[in-house]
Amino acid sequence: MPPSSRKRNKGKERKAKREAKEEAKKEESDRADVNAFWRSFCISNKGCNRGHAILIRDDDPISNFMDQFCLNFRVKEMTSSQNVRELFKSHTQVWNNDTYRKSAILLLVIIGTNMLVNVKEENWDMEGYNNWLICIAQAIVVLEQYNGADDIDEVLNKQVVASKGRDLDPIVSSERRDVLKFFRKRTPCKKCVKKMHLEARKKTSSKMGKCHNCEEVKERVALSVCGRCKIAHYCSRECQISAWPEHERRCDEYVKANRTG
Repeated sequence: MPPSSRKRNKGKERKAKREAKEEAKKEESDRADVNAFWRSFCISNKGCNRGHAILIRDDDPISNFMDQFCLNFRVKEMTSSQNVRELFKSHTQVWNNDTYRKSAILLLVIIGTNMLVNVKEENWDMEGYNNWLICIAQAIVVLEQYNGADDIDEVLNKQVVASKGRDLDPIVSSERRDVLKFFRKRTPCKKCVKKMHLEARKKTSSKMGKCHNCEEVKERVALSVCGRCKIAHYCSRECQISAWPEHERRCDEYVKANRTG
């Protein structure tokens, strides 16, 4: 090999090592940032002691789980489903241990509740907390429904999981009524979001939904649901027919995941 080629190769190797080092340093910094972020919501600033229900060490599997959860959403900008699939692959110890899984659920509930209580409502959308709350809620539902034997895609396609994702769509949950109800039912301190939920119900007398085809937002009572999967909403028969070629595969997956016996 000519000296010039060896020199170029060594230069490339040095560059690759430098980039790898910088990437590792950035990942370490990002992990420290997200760790501080989720821990800041473990304790309420409203005088409630619900945050003391669970204390997590940095070397605990739950801490690593939460770091990755926040990295996936905040840094890698994964969707809720992508985030759950990644966590399922990388943190099997949490998913397949009842104690760890229940601890992860409780911690997510505490963090979501404190976000609702501690962050001013006008900052929810502006600072992205509404999307955080929805991502947290959807992860909680998947963790609740996983029984140690299911394939993660089957869990995501279960009616209780898929319908919750549909109802928590930020486009139709603009008044946060469904999000507030979700955490009100699960938080260890029931009074924390009760008042907020009741106020949201006064603002919106009806629950809202979105057509699976045209995406028009209407009251849920005005929408019909797919007779097979019981998940997709439609504003008209025409929209349902129009959406069928695209919905058929997902519909089959939903039906398969919810088949009993």
